[in-house]
Amino acid sequence: MMTNIGKMPYLNSEIFYLKKEDNFNYIYLTPKEMGKSIQNGYIDAGPISLIDFINTKSLQPLMNYCVSTKKYANSVFIFSKKKLGEIKNIYITDETSTSVMLMKVLNHFYWKNDIFEISKEVNNADSQLLIGDRALIMKLSNDNQYDHIIDLGFEWYKFTSLPFVFALWAHNNLDTTQINNLKECIDYGLNNYDNSIKLIIEKRGSDFFSSEIITNYIKGFNYELTKPENNAITTFKEMYNKLNNIYSNNS
Repeated sequence: MMTNIGKMPYLNSEIFYLKKEDNFNYIYLTPKEMGKSIQNGYIDAGPISLIDFINTKSLQPLMNYCVSTKKYANSVFIFSKKKLGEIKNIYITDETSTSVMLMKVLNHFYWKNDIFEISKEVNNADSQLLIGDRALIMKLSNDNQYDHIIDLGFEWYKFTSLPFVFALWAHNNLDTTQINNLKECIDYGLNNYDNSIKLIIEKRGSDFFSSEIITNYIKGFNYELTKPENNAITTFKEMYNKLNNIYSNNS
């Protein structure tokens, strides 16, 4: 029987998938889809968005694998025609689970702005929150129509002096053999780091993604939880829970 593994389609997660197991069926999923898919049993394991990991009690972490910024996210941006305090409405990509909550936490506790409205139409918004390769490409495009580009990873770092953990590898009841096979695949990418970057350049290099851009981008992430990453998760959870309580008390 095949084991379904969620495959994050972004450049910053490519390192996890350089070695593949024949018994694994890899399914491309955005962070939001990944959370839903592991909750309903469509996949057995994958890099789960932090907010979905927090809110899905049945999940078990897979070793200490994660996707964490060091300082900058470099692909989680608010693109805005207005300054932070002046944003009235924001379009949010339907790919995100965690980034939208990170934005709300920063808005309340750090920027201390009024709550801006979430728009379903990009044309009706003065700003937009994009993640992943789309965000990276828009930042690299020279025809950018936005005056302000706000990196949520860097905003979090300025606020807390901590990295930000966007995703954690987790599983739903894999057996020991499946876990060991998956660990072997992931370790192949992480333990052969310099060679992995070369492989990713071969695989994903393009007019937009030069070898230099790919190298610098991937080197901006940590892929294993250490003490700062665990502190960051705890800090974010506290703020997220406080914000939830504020919203529920006001409703």
